[in-house]
Amino acid sequence: MAKKVLIKTQEQQATQAPMLKRVSHNYLPVSNVELASKWYKETLGLTVRPRGSADPAILVLGNGQWLFLLETKEKRTANFLTDQWEGEQYEMFSLTFEVENIVEVHKRIRESGVYVEPISDQGSCGLQFKFKDPDGNKFNVWQDAE
Repeated sequence: MAKKVLIKTQEQQATQAPMLKRVSHNYLPVSNVELASKWYKETLGLTVRPRGSADPAILVLGNGQWLFLLETKEKRTANFLTDQWEGEQYEMFSLTFEVENIVEVHKRIRESGVYVEPISDQGSCGLQFKFKDPDGNKFNVWQDAE
């Protein structure tokens, strides 16, 4: 009897929807909230929500998702090293942004003077490039193959 209950419980768990719906907010470390929010607004066209002087900046992406910019007490980025992506000690990005016009986004970021890699064609995985914001946070930008 106990074995039947266990099997039924495992089947129910396998067919249930995931408990986590989506990522609602992301938090990025920056050295200066004012300068960083200005860069994200001017370079990437993100909306900056009004804030108090001691509050983090809230940036709104095109789908309504929020990015929080928080000043750090010491120099930090959201990047990390891994051997499981593109070789040993690869500096990994924390987020991939989906865009509709990767060429325009690449141009705007490149013109802002930060680190940006060339656009690469990943075939059926679309077009991609990596960049760093003025604080050194590394990101991937992706456009679906159409």
